[in-house]
Amino acid sequence: MKQTALSIITMLTVFAAMPQDTTYYPVLRQGINKTSQGYNSENFLELANLCERISLVKTEEWLPYYYGAYAYINMSFLEKTAGKKDEYCIKAKILIEKAKALNPQDSEIDVLQALLCYALMEITPMVNGPVYLPRSKKALEAAKAKNPGNPRIYYLEGKSAMYMPAFMGGGKEAAIPLFEKALELFNKFTHASDVHPSWGRSDTANLLEECKNANN
Repeated sequence: MKQTALSIITMLTVFAAMPQDTTYYPVLRQGINKTSQGYNSENFLELANLCERISLVKTEEWLPYYYGAYAYINMSFLEKTAGKKDEYCIKAKILIEKAKALNPQDSEIDVLQALLCYALMEITPMVNGPVYLPRSKKALEAAKAKNPGNPRIYYLEGKSAMYMPAFMGGGKEAAIPLFEKALELFNKFTHASDVHPSWGRSDTANLLEECKNANN
């Protein structure tokens, strides 16, 4: 394990001397791919640790901070203990702030802020819900203003609507048009590279089918 970490740091040190900042992408891609092979805390912790090592060398790159935060948010969703969930969310918040400072105009960071709000609401819904639900909506509106074609905006809006009580305007039927819009945009969306955010498509399709089946 130590040899692997040392080889990654050595590789990244070499990359730092090169003119192209994209040279760390293959290393980051490996970590992202690992999480797609199994949705578990171990894979996301590995991604978080990898991103931390990359950011030690690539201090001006926002993607390692972004994916480090993404990893901790997912670890919070997977964790059972409230205290540990909160710890992961705090780490994610710090990394999101670093990513936003480097790339304030990217809608993906606002979307990630909304996802963090969802993770915080899950810890204590009755306490955190009234605080973080408005913040998640504000973050998604900010993302929409920057890039209304980002499918992850409508994917998260759909998830929020799906689990919201019907008397509050939510429910599975209310979520269907949002998931449909997200899926339509996923089919059109062009990624800047193979390491730029692309998550959410398969979950959108699965949740859309679930909502439609519930209304049959």
